[in-house]
Amino acid sequence: MNSMRFSLAPKTHEPKTHNHLIGDYAALDEALERDGYWFFRDVLDKDAIARLRKVYTDELEKLGVIDPVGDTPTEKSIGYNGTGDVANMPRHMEPLAERNASPDFLKEKSIHDTLVKLLGEEPFWKPVIEYRATPPAQDASPQCITGFHQDGPPTPGVDFITMWVPVAEVDRDVGGIIFAEGYNDPVNRMRIDETGTNKAIPPESMPDDIWCHTTYRPGDVLFMHRWTPHSGLTNISDRFRMSFDHRVMRRGAPRPLVGEVVSIEPQLIEVKDDVIGTKAIRIDTSTYARTTHHQRLWGQAIVDEFQPGTRVIVGYEGDVATVVRPTHQA
Repeated sequence: MNSMRFSLAPKTHEPKTHNHLIGDYAALDEALERDGYWFFRDVLDKDAIARLRKVYTDELEKLGVIDPVGDTPTEKSIGYNGTGDVANMPRHMEPLAERNASPDFLKEKSIHDTLVKLLGEEPFWKPVIEYRATPPAQDASPQCITGFHQDGPPTPGVDFITMWVPVAEVDRDVGGIIFAEGYNDPVNRMRIDETGTNKAIPPESMPDDIWCHTTYRPGDVLFMHRWTPHSGLTNISDRFRMSFDHRVMRRGAPRPLVGEVVSIEPQLIEVKDDVIGTKAIRIDTSTYARTTHHQRLWGQAIVDEFQPGTRVIVGYEGDVATVVRPTHQA
């Protein structure tokens, strides 16, 4: 959300696990509303995770920041070689997006079948993916948060959950994700600037005793409610943090439009959805039109951002858009 270091990382406690609820979708829904997350231990196929991890290590080798992996075990991640230029690494690991890393992983039969079992229906993946191959911090600063935020406020009217997957082991020093337990009531806790853009949650506004973290291992998967505050932690280890997150619609939730812009005006967007075809949706002052990096747009800036051919996600209620945003794989 925001790479600025706001404050020292808070103390955390172990999250609950929800493996015992698998298949009981009413109980899972209740747990998601109560806890603000599902955390499943050791449910994803580790061989499929290993194949995905090799895509990560291949790219890190190309960047020259790790030594050739060869037969070295990588389940606990891989160390920085001390000589590669980590300062100029692509922060969002765009090469992984170019290789279609997450969509290919999700198509693997073992992964797909497990996720259907966890979610209770065929997943509808919202094309918003974040890849992380975060290098060790190059200074001696103590561990910090990277910015408390919620995924829901910048995408109003779209009922999704965020899936976070460790590709290699992520312990406390490596960093990874911390998230709030039982703090997912539908309240926008983010700061809103003068343009109407959602910014990071002020750390001082959050309780100290709600944060969860654990040693995440390959095979684990975390799903978070869209209102659950969370943050990354800076990496104070000597290894790379390898993970990705993807958005999936909640069971039975109305699907947004996903497709290419056909035409655009300040108050109207026409989209050729990948499934239902072309649909025109009004834009008004309630619509959160935004860039990939959350900046809210108004008037002509909407037209400039969403030129015909741009792939977009459009949430809507009736004939009015709740959100217009680009798809995102990075």
